[in-house]
Amino acid sequence: MKTSPYSPDEFMESLYNKNYKDPYQNAKTKDDVQRINAQIKENAERIFNLEKAEKASELKLEKAGDSVDFGTYNLEKYSVQLCSGLKMLVYVSLPKKIESTVPGVVALCGHGYGVRQILSINKKGKKKHIRYFDNYQKGFAHELAERGCIVVSPELFGFGEARLRKDLIKPFYISSCDELSHHLLPYGITVASMRVLQAITCVDILMQYENVDKERISCMGISGGGLTALYASVLDERVRKTVVSGYVNTFRDSILSLWHCPDNYIPGILSVGEIYDFAASLSPRKLLIESGRKDKLFPFEASKKAHEKIKRIYTLAGAEDNLIIDVFDGKHSVSGKLAFDFLSE
Repeated sequence: MKTSPYSPDEFMESLYNKNYKDPYQNAKTKDDVQRINAQIKENAERIFNLEKAEKASELKLEKAGDSVDFGTYNLEKYSVQLCSGLKMLVYVSLPKKIESTVPGVVALCGHGYGVRQILSINKKGKKKHIRYFDNYQKGFAHELAERGCIVVSPELFGFGEARLRKDLIKPFYISSCDELSHHLLPYGITVASMRVLQAITCVDILMQYENVDKERISCMGISGGGLTALYASVLDERVRKTVVSGYVNTFRDSILSLWHCPDNYIPGILSVGEIYDFAASLSPRKLLIESGRKDKLFPFEASKKAHEKIKRIYTLAGAEDNLIIDVFDGKHSVSGKLAFDFLSE
């Protein structure tokens, strides 16, 4: 390997060591965990800086397309004013037969061609019968709707129909993440902040439905959607269950060691904690983690390390039964083996 005395490798390594301090290092009791959880939430509010986006004061769903009949449920398309100058496209899956109340789920897609990838619909908004590039997300919003959940699925900032205008003519799998990530920084906002705001707004939407059991609101995401699900759950305690697929790992071994989309980089986040610290801070709420043994974006050995860190805190919190880890023999993808039943219970 070619070397140079001016390469910044050692400097970058030293930055990690100087900035990351294990917030749970001295935690020994349930009270310690509760105190640190609260600190992590407070610091996360500062890091994500959601007030900068100036969320719209009124939440109103406006019909934006035809309903799609999936047999057991209808898929409705709506537009919502998220911020001044920014509307959010959101799909709501409504079961046809609801006897009392049902779980409500916020479903957050990963990179690909946008929210359609988890809804099993095509470009024209009709049912999609053949899948090409969407197998890694397993159409999980559709799967949860089939199980009787009311599911709210937003088009995440920079994906699909929520790309910059000049990117809409590009192939469907090319996002606007790069440019949006760079251009938001001068304003003290990140793409992650905008997506977390979207997820929290989707919780607001679920709260408006009388048939949603307010004690069974949950959030599920894969990859970049897993990032959004995790941090939205940290910030919004109305989320009682969280499924994070293809994201729980370490910044050190994944985001800071491999190529990742710039939407993964959040200024100052390591001063609050590692990925596993944010996941641990959800205790004692219910958390299910999906990790594939062959995941090359979030290497499994680092995921195992993260699992153990999270298990320790959940055990201290007396909530070890509320942590489920689904390790499956697959690549970077949704498993669903445990998650679908976990969220639809």
